Amino acid sequence: MRVAVIGGLERHEAEIERRAGALGHTVEFHRGRVGGRRTEELEAIVSRSEIVIIVTQVNSHGAMYIAKKAADRHARRALVARTCSPSSFRGLMESVGRAPGATSAGVGT
Repeated sequence: MRVAVIGGLERHEAEIERRAGALGHTVEFHRGRVGGRRTEELEAIVSRSEIVIIVTQVNSHGAMYIAKKAADRHARRALVARTCSPSSFRGLMESVGRAPGATSAGVGT
């Protein structure tokens, strides 16, 4: 599955990418800057992805808004998370694979 991570800390990207690969996923990052052509890049990343993780703690309000709208426009599942560390990324990906209504302690909190 292709996953887009919008926002978050750059220092986590290599480890998130490694963990995504171990789970059989590919991941693409957008740092949340939307000036110039970066809005078009954000739209393209969302359109290529099956799941979009929108990080709120380290992100611009504009990027969050654009990512949510792009996910709706392209019928992509959007997950909003306060942070996206490597461990929280794994939890998010595990929650995606669970049946609807299933819960896990610590995921989404």
